[in-house]
Amino acid sequence: MTSPPEVRTVLSFVKVIGFVVMFATTAYSTRGLQLLLGSSKRAIIERAEEMGAEDDDIPLTQLTGNPPTPEASSTDLGGLDYSLGGPSQSIALPSRTQDPSQVRITGPPQSETLNTSTPSHPIPRQDPLPPTRPRKWATLINIHLDALTFTLLFLLIGLPIYYSTSYTMPAHLTVSILTYYLAFSLPPNYKRFIHPVLLSSSLSILLIWLLALTKRSTLHAALLTYSTKTRYIQLFNGDGPHLPPPGAGDMFSSVLDVSIVALALPMFQYRLELKRHFLSIILPNILIATGSLFGYPSLCHALGISPARSLSFASRSLTLALATPATQNLGGDLQLVAVLCIMSGVMGVLVGPTLLKWIRIPEDDYVTRGVTLGGNSSAIATALLLVSDPRAAALSSLSMSLFGTVMVGLTSVPVVVRAVGGLAGLEGG
Repeated sequence: MTSPPEVRTVLSFVKVIGFVVMFATTAYSTRGLQLLLGSSKRAIIERAEEMGAEDDDIPLTQLTGNPPTPEASSTDLGGLDYSLGGPSQSIALPSRTQDPSQVRITGPPQSETLNTSTPSHPIPRQDPLPPTRPRKWATLINIHLDALTFTLLFLLIGLPIYYSTSYTMPAHLTVSILTYYLAFSLPPNYKRFIHPVLLSSSLSILLIWLLALTKRSTLHAALLTYSTKTRYIQLFNGDGPHLPPPGAGDMFSSVLDVSIVALALPMFQYRLELKRHFLSIILPNILIATGSLFGYPSLCHALGISPARSLSFASRSLTLALATPATQNLGGDLQLVAVLCIMSGVMGVLVGPTLLKWIRIPEDDYVTRGVTLGGNSSAIATALLLVSDPRAAALSSLSMSLFGTVMVGLTSVPVVVRAVGGLAGLEGG
């Protein structure tokens, strides 16, 4: 069990020293490479061209010349002359159409001046009728349709199965999804300080614990059923009868695999930018991967952290799917690395944009923003960029993939593993 001084050391190291230093190193190295290679200026010009005003296909404001005359606008159909000769050519054009309300049929000629001023009593504005009560209810249900659906699934399916068969997946799954919707329904000002991932996770653990107490069980036993390590691949291979039923965490892991693959869509959309800025993406990732692998364990060991936990810090910035094999190769603490990966992602979303402003990274430099957030905050920051800047999200996806690939590749080399273990204080490293 971790002692309180070590907990304070770990938190201060992750929040202040490790994250800020690696964040700034990634940003400045990416920015410097762009300036060195000249790609930053090209990116700014391209962004300015995209954001600039485009000319209309039909320049309506540049019409010149006089209106066409009847002779100029006549159409020559098949070379035949359809004009009327003789006296018909002297027929005058009809006069301008008058307002029917001002035409006088009988009486003397109208000599008074027409009153064209606005009436003294303007017509009152007609507001639309307020929505009826059924329409209000229909709008409310339409907005919260997903949340209401999962609430019904929890009440009608999850709870009966939970108390009748002790199978926890339907109840835990719906509880986790409902807390997710609740966390994202908060106002934006609250999300700046309370990240929805942390809030939904905390509420899910609390509600799962309350459900366990109703059956006189413990939180530890409930969490063991939350993830039984039974994945969809094992079920598709026909190993289901010999495995425990999947839990809610296993269902989310299956969806996570699909979501990670879906990150390739913006990468394909902006493949030209990825090719153009490839050196600015891969070189900083190799730098921070090497620095994290050799720097974190040695510094953590110097601060008095145990070797297993020191090795876990090397995979702090990776996405969890790649951090797990990298930490296993090093012999680190898998439980700690999961916490570190989530904390790094949340910190990147909460303070990442502010840090970029403090270190004077331009807001239109999508290359530096994408590489920095992707390399230090992985998938959580990439999800944020998908909403705010899809082009930076493509660079972030490639950055976190390259960073994880380099880290897993280095931790697969026995010589590197022994060297890193020696820096962390392992005997025989």
